[in-house]
Amino acid sequence: MKKIGSFNLGLAFAGCFLGAGYVSGQELWQFFGSFGTKGVAGLLVAVALLFFTGIIMILLGRLTKLSEIDKIVVRRDRPLLRGAVTVLELLFLFGVGTIMSAGVGALLEQLFGLAPFIGSAVFAALVAVVSLAGFSGMVSAFSATVPVLSVVTLIFGIMSICANGLVLPQSGGGSNPLMSSWLVAAVSFACYNVFGSIAMIAPLGPYVKSKKAAVGGIAIGACVLLLIAGSVLVSVSAAPETADAQLPMLALAQSRGAAWGYVYGVLLLLAMFGTALSSLVAFVSMLAAKSARIAGHKKPFTAVCALCMFLGSLFGFGDLIGVVYPIFGYCSSVFIVLMAVHYFKVKKCGLNT
Repeated sequence: MKKIGSFNLGLAFAGCFLGAGYVSGQELWQFFGSFGTKGVAGLLVAVALLFFTGIIMILLGRLTKLSEIDKIVVRRDRPLLRGAVTVLELLFLFGVGTIMSAGVGALLEQLFGLAPFIGSAVFAALVAVVSLAGFSGMVSAFSATVPVLSVVTLIFGIMSICANGLVLPQSGGGSNPLMSSWLVAAVSFACYNVFGSIAMIAPLGPYVKSKKAAVGGIAIGACVLLLIAGSVLVSVSAAPETADAQLPMLALAQSRGAAWGYVYGVLLLLAMFGTALSSLVAFVSMLAAKSARIAGHKKPFTAVCALCMFLGSLFGFGDLIGVVYPIFGYCSSVFIVLMAVHYFKVKKCGLNT
């Protein structure tokens, strides 16, 4: 693998988080917009946490050259803790794939009036088929989608500011009982996002050109995430009626014309595809590595997993985001602390990063 520079690392880092929930506006509005102006402070706190933990992930990867998430998170050989990390990672990957399937159902319903379960079923089947090609499909989807989707979302933010000025979310106390305050929501958001990206970011550490390139790359990625999140919140705040839609940014795009709606819908679909594909491939690969029986029946097992994701998607996109992500945020916070402890313990040994 070639050495990775700051710019490519930044895109890879941002790409780990730019799934359908993030760019659609549903996830960002639930975790930040619903808290009004306090949510803006929450967004800054969350991105700062993503930046610092991102640096820890990539530098820990440079130091240890580990690729297994359980060994990256838990420094010593603690079977119970490492097992808990693996189980949580598997559940998270499955949850993300399920949410993406629900997102496609919501997208096709908003665009074409198609029953959500039909779109989710077709999408789950397609992801299952393509996942058998491995991670190459994931990389291609991310590299093709992230820059374009980022630019289009930023355009919406600029258009909104030009037309309405800088409109921030109105004051509110949040509506999700699982997120009691803006600070809890911000920390939960950062924790589940970091946990979900460890297995993808930390292994890149040994391939980053230098420590300076690592820090610079994570900084670029954090800025991209902040700009996109800011564009989403400003855009939805200027058109508050879109906040009630399953996909607020798609509703905003549709309000600007049918062409904008279809363009944004296609880009969202690609983002969902990349996220669901990476989740399913990683989920199946992790289990296949631990079970010879699963490894020997990979195709039927992948089909069963995709079917289960489809069934889970029937709970609905917004409801799944509001329940699954906060719960994983709480659970993963413990392991984020353990990963940080691992990094500082290794660094204390005097190894050169």
